Amino acid sequence: MDIFIEPIKKFSSNRRKLILLKDIADVFCTGVSAEKVKNIQIFKIPDGTYGIYKISAIDIIKAIIAEFPDANVTNLGEQEVLIQFDTEVKKENRLLTTIKVAAIVVVLFFGTSTAIMSFHADGEVPKIMKGYYKMFFDEENEKPYVMEIPYSIGLAVGIVIFFNHFGKKMLTTDPTPIEVQMTTYEEEVIKNQLSIASKKGEE
Repeated sequence: MDIFIEPIKKFSSNRRKLILLKDIADVFCTGVSAEKVKNIQIFKIPDGTYGIYKISAIDIIKAIIAEFPDANVTNLGEQEVLIQFDTEVKKENRLLTTIKVAAIVVVLFFGTSTAIMSFHADGEVPKIMKGYYKMFFDEENEKPYVMEIPYSIGLAVGIVIFFNHFGKKMLTTDPTPIEVQMTTYEEEVIKNQLSIASKKGEE
């Protein structure tokens, strides 16, 4: 019989302490009932209110072989799985979430506008606009709106195109820079938690 497993990176559990194979991996098998394989117990979380634990692919394979000694197990996924256990089920507070979102929006708005204005001041953009006006119209103008307005519109359009987002709409199917950074951040967090879990296991 052949059993193919594809472990995931992370699994979060609330209250349920028995971790089954189907919780942490996709399974495909021949010559044996897939349901039996999926319900193999892989790990039991020790007593405690919160903890992070690491399960290696070897641990998963050992648990499968213990139940099906004649099985040929092939791992197609992650080498290590992070288990996060928490007995508390967090309830969403919509008012608090709204306040947090509003605070973030305000900070981002004023922070971004300050950064853009500081950049323009350091780069002497107003002086450059006056130079362009002199170049194209052959006269001095202290407020060359004909140059500044299109530039401001172009700046806003450029930001929308760069972040690939306008409201809830995405301009293309490509991930946005923020989504890429969030994915990278999540992967780094999982690596760090796996490292912590490994150290705890050694201790």
